[in-house]
Amino acid sequence: MIGGPRSIILAIEASGSDASIAVGKGAELLHLEPVSNAARPDDDLMPAIARAFAHIHSAPKHLGAIYVSIGPGGFTGLRIAVSTAKTLAFALKCRLFAVPEAEAVIQAVGAAVPLTVSLSGKHGHYWTTFREPGRISDGQLISTASIIDRSIRLGISQIAASQAPERIADLAAAAESADLQLIEVHPDASHVWQAGHRIAMVGRAASPERLLPIYPREPEAIRLWRQRKG
Repeated sequence: MIGGPRSIILAIEASGSDASIAVGKGAELLHLEPVSNAARPDDDLMPAIARAFAHIHSAPKHLGAIYVSIGPGGFTGLRIAVSTAKTLAFALKCRLFAVPEAEAVIQAVGAAVPLTVSLSGKHGHYWTTFREPGRISDGQLISTASIIDRSIRLGISQIAASQAPERIADLAAAAESADLQLIEVHPDASHVWQAGHRIAMVGRAASPERLLPIYPREPEAIRLWRQRKG
C-alpha cells in the first residue's frame, strides 16, 4: 500500500468542461484520473476520487493535503469541487490549499514563460493575471483593451485563455492586431497539483470555513433567477 499517515495529496480540477483528479505523495504525482463527461461533475467527482485512491492502493485516511482549483470557471463545477474539498478537509482534518485557475494555466504553458492569462470572458472583460519573471499578479476583471495594453508594456507576447477563440472574438481580434499570440489552454488536475505544490511550499493554507470559488461576476443562474423574480 502506498502512503503512510497523512502522506497522500489530492488535487481537484473542475473549473472547465473536462474535470479530473490527481493524487500523489510528497512532490511526486502518482496518478491522474478523469471525471466522466457522461454525467455532471457532482455525479462522478467522488467516485473518481475513490478510483484514484484505489489505483495507488491507498485510502482517504492517508490524505494529508488537498489542492483545489478555485476558478474562475464554470459555476456548477467550481461549486461542487470547492464544496467537496472543504468537506474532505473538515472530515479528515487535512490541510487545504486554494489554487487560482490562472496558476494552473501557467503550469500547463510553462511555469517560467512570461504570460497573460485571461479567463471567464464576457462582455469584453476578463479575469486576468500577468505572469512576469519572479512574479504572478493577483487576478482582476479588466477590459480587452487593458489586457492588450498591459501585456505590451510588460513585454508579454502570449495570452492564454480557456475559452475557444470563436467565443472570445474581441480578445482574439485585439491580440491579432497587436501581434500577440492567443493560445487556448485547458489545465487538468496535474497542473493544479504542480501549482498547489508551489503554493504549499510557501505555506499559504486556506481556511475551509472561508474558502470560496472565484466568481468575477454574478453567476448567470443567479442573474436569471433575479430577472424572473423581477
